[in-house]
Amino acid sequence: MKKLCFLLLCLCSVCLSSVLVAQPSKVAFISTYANLNDLQTYGDDDEAAAANWLVNNYGGSFLSVSQIKDNSVDLSSYKALWIHFDRQSDETIINNEFTAAFLDDDVRTAINNFYKAGGNLLLSVYATRYLIDLGRYDLAIEIKSYGNGADNPDIWYASPTWGTFIGAPEVFNRISDPIYNDMEVHYVNRDNGNVYPIIPLLGPGWKEDHNNFWNPQPDKANNDKYKLLDFENIWSSTSLATWAHVQDYFGSAITRWNAKGDYTGKAITIGIGCYEWSQNSGTNLYQFNIEQLTKNALDELSPSGMSTYFHFLQGVNEKLKPIINNNTILFQNISNVVSCRIYSIDGKLIKRFQLNRDNSSFDVTYLKNGIYLFEANDQQNSISFKFIKSYN
Repeated sequence: MKKLCFLLLCLCSVCLSSVLVAQPSKVAFISTYANLNDLQTYGDDDEAAAANWLVNNYGGSFLSVSQIKDNSVDLSSYKALWIHFDRQSDETIINNEFTAAFLDDDVRTAINNFYKAGGNLLLSVYATRYLIDLGRYDLAIEIKSYGNGADNPDIWYASPTWGTFIGAPEVFNRISDPIYNDMEVHYVNRDNGNVYPIIPLLGPGWKEDHNNFWNPQPDKANNDKYKLLDFENIWSSTSLATWAHVQDYFGSAITRWNAKGDYTGKAITIGIGCYEWSQNSGTNLYQFNIEQLTKNALDELSPSGMSTYFHFLQGVNEKLKPIINNNTILFQNISNVVSCRIYSIDGKLIKRFQLNRDNSSFDVTYLKNGIYLFEANDQQNSISFKFIKSYN
């Protein structure tokens, strides 16, 4: 169990009285249930299996929506939040349950602020819709299925390739993306005469077939490569997988959403039907690929180094706004000398330095893991924020 302590700190007229500080955690699983035991007892088996793996194998934390609602949890203590919403019911009930929990004004605002400030999101199965609810993307999900399940002898795959039909103008193959690191890969002959990778995720047995992903740029034909390219270029996204039978440019079933506009965090959505955490008929032969895919996504969203989420305490504007890149904090567009100070959470001055137009960034690799306070000011602006140097 992580050690908790109460600390009192006053810095630059910002008073943090009786601040409850925990050692920083990298990832939290967000659930509509109060705790992991309730989820395992009363919830869907797929959600329970995913949460149990995160807490007991990956080393993440469990958070309830109610904790976010009543503001009893500090989301800035996390680098990434994972919402896995996978329930066996019809579309109306599933959407109503999701709306009641995650579209609550307080909850959506807290998660949206986290995301916009640089926090990262993993959204899977029916939670992929949250990209629209949060305002990051504005086209409705078209590929949806809510199967109750049936026995099926096939292996279900995700395909990281597009444009393999005869005469296709360009092939896109994303198998070298780090999201597929250390995963078992199979290969299939495509119509253009070449062999391409496919990723097995769900083996023979009972399958629920829950899909929830996008048909990118629906105004373009499936054989038009700009169906994929425009989606990626306009929306600052990377399509990582589609259904295994697809050979044109249809479908973005696993997608990386890079920073764009106000959304300085990153998101990964996994909405393909073969991403099933608990195969009801028994052990999934490719469960390790489900887990490895998730691990790779979460490792990307919660890298070692500083948190991608800043908890601002005082003053932030475009003229004095920090940008984070692993162990480096950068200020863009500064025109004056900026005086900077880093404090430990108990108020001890760690480092004092200055930045300017020619030297506008600083590295914190030397800092020990923990929570720090940062202050900066120039002639017109001042800012203070909390950041996390996280445990590996």
